[in-house]
Amino acid sequence: MNRGAPRTRPVGRPPGPHDDTLGKLLPTALRLFLAEGAAALTPTRLHRETGVARATIYRNWPDPADLIEIMLQRATGIPEEMRCEGDPAADLHAALDLLLFRFEHRPVRPFLAACLQYGDRSERLGDTARAFVDGILAPFHLAIRSGIEHGRITPAPGVEVDDLVAELTGPLIVRHVLIGEPVDTAKARRIVDEFVARHVSPDG
Repeated sequence: MNRGAPRTRPVGRPPGPHDDTLGKLLPTALRLFLAEGAAALTPTRLHRETGVARATIYRNWPDPADLIEIMLQRATGIPEEMRCEGDPAADLHAALDLLLFRFEHRPVRPFLAACLQYGDRSERLGDTARAFVDGILAPFHLAIRSGIEHGRITPAPGVEVDDLVAELTGPLIVRHVLIGEPVDTAKARRIVDEFVARHVSPDG
């Protein structure tokens, strides 16, 4: 019996970073990205700000785009609780609640501005701003597609889901993201109700 024999690690890619490493790194990366842009997301700077080893950062996120992609995924992914039930009015209001939460508690406007600036210089992430907006609007796409599948929404000929989403969310995006106005919750709910009145057929 070889009790003293050293254990060998399987050959292959080294294990990825633990969640606690990302949890330590991402808030700082976001702060630097919003304040100084992608140029601040260097392994040396991130190591100095967070204490995460430079080798770990080099190995897992060698390019600023790597961290920006993770921030995009976490900022725009549809949460588990966003599940459509076939009632377009309820589903669209749930999507609106998620959008309003992001507007109030997430740096949507500065993050979009930083993505636009970085997208101009990054061949790899030239579509970051579009990806960010698409992620924010994903719950509305989900709700409208569900309404179409359940026969409650019937788009006019030539009208795509993208067109309906733009009609519904355009005023909110323009006011908050482009103009910088705080979102009026009551007005936002009226916009959804008016959209439902125009496009959603009664159940049954």
